[in-house]
Amino acid sequence: MMCIQGQCACGANQIEFSHPPIARFICHCLVCQKYTGRAFSDVSVFIRSDIKHMDIQASTFKRYKLPPNIQRGRCRHCHQPSIEFGLLGQMVIIASRNLSPSQALPPPSLHIFYHRRVQDITDHLPKYSGFALSQLYAGKVLLKGLMERSK
Repeated sequence: MMCIQGQCACGANQIEFSHPPIARFICHCLVCQKYTGRAFSDVSVFIRSDIKHMDIQASTFKRYKLPPNIQRGRCRHCHQPSIEFGLLGQMVIIASRNLSPSQALPPPSLHIFYHRRVQDITDHLPKYSGFALSQLYAGKVLLKGLMERSK
């Protein structure tokens, strides 16, 4: 099994995973826009037990909105997003652009919070708007990934 490595933009924060992510999706919510400074966030989601090595001493954490209780880390050096933790720290979220090798990542499976989009996206992925539908379908993708992992 190929290890997947992640880091912030300057490399001060490092993480290595023993398994591929359980999900990958694109989020257009206002919090992701504020956190990343981008129109949307393409993220890969891992489970904490997949962490092989983690050095995130250069990250500071903040909760942008309650709920959900997602702690979002930002590098103290480059000030870019480094890592996020959700579900009481058991879910690890990393910007897909910060992971390598990229060919080990699954393709994104859907767009969530599409009603908050800054620009239209012309791909064939399903697009969900509103809090309830976005949470429901992101949850389904995460649950499916967990179920496949447990086989």
